Parts: sequence; structure tokens; C-alpha cells
Amino acid sequence: MNKIDTLRKIQNKSYGFIAKETGLTPTYIYLLAKGERTNPSLEVMQKISAVFGEKVEKVFQINEFKN
Repeated sequence: MNKIDTLRKIQNKSYGFIAKETGLTPTYIYLLAKGERTNPSLEVMQKISAVFGEKVEKVFQINEFKN
């Protein structure tokens, strides 16, 4: 689960704008936002979070791995 769409709408940013700023494709960002793609890399999460001026933890739900 993530807050890409919520933040995108609040900040009035398009998938195209986020894609341009991150170097990712609009389709990939859309699929992440809709939950159709999961487990993005830390680098991807950092890039997307930076566009919103937020910490990764605020944009993405981070599940800790436990042994």
C-alpha cells in the first residue's frame, strides 16, 4: 500500500511530471499507485518520495523483515 495517488492529487502532480522528475515511466508509477506493481526498490521509493518532499515511510508502507 502506498500514498502516491493521495499525495499526487493533493500536490496536483501528474504521473508524467513524477516520471520526468524520477526517470521512471508514467505507466510504472501508475501501476505502483494502483497497487498493481509491488515491492519497488529502495532507490525507486526514494526518488518518488523526493518528488513529494516526503520521507519514504510517509509515501510507502514499509514492512520489516523478521527472522
